[in-house]
Amino acid sequence: MDFLNRTRPIMGESGFAILREKELAFAGLGGVGGGAFLALVRCGVSRFRLAENGVFDPPDMNRQAAAFGSTMDRPKLGVYIELARSINPDLEIVPYPDGITADNLAGFLAGADAYVAVIDAEKGEDVKSMTPAMQERYGIPVFTCGAVGFGAIMVNYASDGMKADEFWAIAKKDDVGGGLLPSILQSSFSGPAMERIKQGLLSGVVPTTAIGGLAANALLANEVLAYFLADTDLVERAPVFAPEYVALDFMTQKLRVADVTRPEKS
Repeated sequence: MDFLNRTRPIMGESGFAILREKELAFAGLGGVGGGAFLALVRCGVSRFRLAENGVFDPPDMNRQAAAFGSTMDRPKLGVYIELARSINPDLEIVPYPDGITADNLAGFLAGADAYVAVIDAEKGEDVKSMTPAMQERYGIPVFTCGAVGFGAIMVNYASDGMKADEFWAIAKKDDVGGGLLPSILQSSFSGPAMERIKQGLLSGVVPTTAIGGLAANALLANEVLAYFLADTDLVERAPVFAPEYVALDFMTQKLRVADVTRPEKS
């Protein structure tokens, strides 16, 4: 069974050779991470460190790639490893069933070629605060993405560039508050959708859609590939790193690459 036969004409054997050698530290297999992980497996990435300590519950079924009635109450990590190995039995996976913690972050990142950090926004503050220093220590880029209504926002951080704390401090500088994102970033998305998200947050629900999840899955997985394959003739641009970010909204049919330090150019 050659699951890559339709991808091979695009990637080429040289592209697959690069992807087979890369090891991706991947934290979070939720609405963004789960689908992005499977997309990368289907594209030929085969070496992963996977960190996830959650289990599937019914609200996951509106957007998460492996959330079905049959997977409820099962650990997400085990389900995704099972699915991924049913696609490619030769995957090399180092599991982190306790998730990422302040104690294991260094070992999780050391020697990896890139770090996908899609831990829930309200979790892992200690790990997130440690990440910039770890990036510089190991020379590793960080890729992040979030689902927003019918779209997604992606912010990535080069090991020698702007880090997450600086990016979000700038984004929130003149924010009036009250929404899922700082106002400078919300302007990239459907106004009615953002207003409904705001009202949902006020009622204690974080609103999401399947479309937003799929947008985030694709945007994130593609940028990891663009980074890994940057020195090939397949990639015609540099990967996007902060202070630039990418905002994609299918409801407005807009994709923007903007700079958080230059809102007038966004």
